[in-house]
Amino acid sequence: MKFLWKRINQMSLRSRLIISVILCILFPWVGTYIVSNYFTKDVLEQRAAKQSEDNLRMIELGIKNILDDIMYTSNYIQFDANMSQLLKSHELIEADSPTVKEKIALNYIHISNELSSITDLLMPFYITILFENDLFYTNYSLINFDPLQFKEKPWFEKLDDLNFYQTFWLGAHPTYIQSEKDSYPYLITIGRRIQKANASDIYLIISLKEDEIKRLLSQYQSDKRAKFYLTNTAGEVYSSLQTNEIGARLPYDVTESVYQIVDYEGEKHLLVSYPVSYSNWRLVSLVPYKDTIGSINTVTRTTILIQGGFLALFLFGLIMLVREFTKPIIRLNDVTKAIERGELSARIQITGNNDVAQVSHSFNHMLDTIEEMIEQIKMKEEAKRNAELEMLQAQINPHFLFNVLNAIRLKIKMEGNNSSASLIYSLSALLRMSINRNNAFIPLEEELSIVKHYVELMNFRHQHEVEIHIHIMEAASSINVPRFFLQPVIENAIIHGNNNSNEIIQIISNEQMETTLKLTIIDNGKGMNEHTLKRLQEKVYQSTNIQRDKNNQSFNGIGLQNVYQRMKLIYGKDFHMNIDSIEGKGTTVTFEIPLRKE
Repeated sequence: MKFLWKRINQMSLRSRLIISVILCILFPWVGTYIVSNYFTKDVLEQRAAKQSEDNLRMIELGIKNILDDIMYTSNYIQFDANMSQLLKSHELIEADSPTVKEKIALNYIHISNELSSITDLLMPFYITILFENDLFYTNYSLINFDPLQFKEKPWFEKLDDLNFYQTFWLGAHPTYIQSEKDSYPYLITIGRRIQKANASDIYLIISLKEDEIKRLLSQYQSDKRAKFYLTNTAGEVYSSLQTNEIGARLPYDVTESVYQIVDYEGEKHLLVSYPVSYSNWRLVSLVPYKDTIGSINTVTRTTILIQGGFLALFLFGLIMLVREFTKPIIRLNDVTKAIERGELSARIQITGNNDVAQVSHSFNHMLDTIEEMIEQIKMKEEAKRNAELEMLQAQINPHFLFNVLNAIRLKIKMEGNNSSASLIYSLSALLRMSINRNNAFIPLEEELSIVKHYVELMNFRHQHEVEIHIHIMEAASSINVPRFFLQPVIENAIIHGNNNSNEIIQIISNEQMETTLKLTIIDNGKGMNEHTLKRLQEKVYQSTNIQRDKNNQSFNGIGLQNVYQRMKLIYGKDFHMNIDSIEGKGTTVTFEIPLRKE
């Protein structure tokens, strides 16, 4: 994104304006297509889903009427008093009785007559009543099917797990009526376990021709490409207009309450599911997506193409206007490039009184003023160079002073006055180090050399002997430290610690170093009491600078407090300086200098 923005900023104003115009036209155009297509499609999908749901609701009402008949028949057999008496008497027939056949036949007649009062008015069902003594009643011929075979079916054992108010919904299965296998190959069956007072369990099985459900589906399938199914919650087909699809499984979640867009037989379909009363079955509708959405793509495409034609014409005219409006700016750009090449006489020739013309007039006036100023600057620079030449002639090279001091030192040394020669050498070295500001950091070895020269000059100045003892590890000698950070400490030890006796100052660094250089300065001067030491520490460690006493400045104007603040600025919180003193015995200053600066 940053790279793209950088490239755009490198383009000319005209190019950026044209790109902006194109984007401002193209984005709404594409956005209109996407939004209109999305919302239109969404509305059409919802309408198609609602229509499919309405069809499924009407089919469910028809299926509910069929299931109502089944449930009514089932409840009549279980709860009617006359049926209960007939079932009880049928169950009490003894199989080894000599008149068993006559009793069974008579009971068959009574049960058939009792059921005919309701079955003649309802849809035809296959009814089977099984008793535990292997007696049974059926409303179909035993030539077609032996009802005792039901007890061998794997689902029959599930009836024992039901209470007397529950129904087992078997769903679709191949017909067991032999004479109707070709005409009605599938049945839909339910099973119940009923029990009469002081009687054993009795099993009731009622079967319905699957074609009765298929007939309902066909009434609402006006479109040959649409599909209606009766399934269970797992998607197993119980009824379909295509008989070969019964028993297959739909690879979709048919329990969803909202419509779905699914891939069916290589084509997108709109899937709608609706629950069936009494059971956990589902009615499923599959309608081709193209047939559902219909002409949305054609209408949208035509609309967008018409809009695109008008927008293209509008875009062409707008680009021509942008090019015309930006011509003065292009001329202004050409003039600025010419000036960049050094052609200061170039000017913009734009007539009119618009804002760009006013900018061009101001630009031309600015160029005139710049030319005048350049001439003035040339004259001033010439005068300045002449003044600098005169000043250079009056300057004294600092190296001349060093060379003169060294010549004087050599002459004095040749005359045998070695002490004076040594003092001049110390002064020359100290002066050179104070003037040379090229390097803010020098090796510790050079800093110690400066201290030695300084002590030598102080001994000469104050007419007393101060001995300096240096005990530094060889590894510490090459470590870089800030220039002149030791001199104020040594100056304090000489001036404020003098007790009119032979003074010794020790500089020690003997500890093993890892990340810190520990440097200790010890003097045997007069020291200070606790009150004076505390005041000195507060003054040194305070974070703000205070005005220095002009009459008590150190050699190069750096006091002990400023040394501490300077080191803190350089090394940060890892730097530590500790001042300790005992009255009459001396003062100790300890530096802990990090080997790395912040």
